[in-house]
Amino acid sequence: MLKTWMFAFLLALSLGAQDTVVVFLRHAEKTHRGDAAELSATGRHRAAALPLDLLPYRPVALFASDRRRTQQTLAPLATRLGQPLQLYERGQEAALGRRLLLFYEGKTVIVCGHSDTLGALVGALGYAPEFPEILGFDRFWVLRIPTGKGSPSLEEHRQKHRTR
Repeated sequence: MLKTWMFAFLLALSLGAQDTVVVFLRHAEKTHRGDAAELSATGRHRAAALPLDLLPYRPVALFASDRRRTQQTLAPLATRLGQPLQLYERGQEAALGRRLLLFYEGKTVIVCGHSDTLGALVGALGYAPEFPEILGFDRFWVLRIPTGKGSPSLEEHRQKHRTR
């Protein structure tokens, strides 16, 4: 009887443990080069359609860099979810990675960054292979960090929904 109860208890614990999921995306199209660049009309349309692709992940938190274009990219999703954007300083991806692992274990979060910073963040979360080169604005990546043993896995997805 005790063995049966212990087995059931351990099974319940393992079923309750969920992977940590971090969805990464680059900001949408911008008006020009430079730190102060905002989203272009095309980028605003892409951002408006993003909730259709990202809502199914049911994120509990949204993170954007301190650059306006990342915040503008996630703003429609934040509005739909009724969640605030949490800002992180560009260049501090390792610190953000530690924060995500510490406070969001077993949960799903979305991070909007830049083509030259997402690789550092994925590495800070324990993904060892090189992050793929980011050429466009229509992709996002899902990093699954298993609870317990196992290596993180990364899946690339293409944005399916568009406005205009």
